[in-house]
Amino acid sequence: MYRILAGLGLAATALLATACGGAASPRYDKAADSTAGKATPTATLTASGTPTGTPSGTASPGGPAATPLPTPEKLTVKTAESRYGRILVGEQGRTLYVFEKDDPKACSAECLTWWPPAATRDAPKAGEDVKEDLLGTVTRADGTKQISYDKHPLYYYSGDTAEGNTKGQGREEFGGMWNVVGPDGRKVE
Repeated sequence: MYRILAGLGLAATALLATACGGAASPRYDKAADSTAGKATPTATLTASGTPTGTPSGTASPGGPAATPLPTPEKLTVKTAESRYGRILVGEQGRTLYVFEKDDPKACSAECLTWWPPAATRDAPKAGEDVKEDLLGTVTRADGTKQISYDKHPLYYYSGDTAEGNTKGQGREEFGGMWNVVGPDGRKVE
């Protein structure tokens, strides 16, 4: 009987250590992260600035972006055909997404390693089927100009490694849902 209880005690101790951030688990400081209470990512950055790992509570994103996208002088927002119909795309034909939190402050810190903002240095340009009057920018806390469409900030997904990928569609991460955007400015569900 004593051996059984001792064995259960060791197993419970191991589970508790793992759940509380034991040596094998990454540490997470809720007080230091503005995303406290939201999905806790386990992603880390490589020397090149691309994420590795997976946001916790989610399936694998399919790997980080192959190369970080540059911030163009004037990003041209275009449309492309997808399995969700016509959607907005940015640099290199990469899919653009909106976050249901719909505030640039809602995606910061670790969130940005998975969902980098569609950034530009100057006013964005409208490609074919994109309504120029819906295009704009919002200024992030770090001074980056993020493209917006119908006043919704736009993001890329790091798991989309090639033109036409829509792996971020319908993902629930960092406290909200992520969706592709149609040329009318509405999220596609």
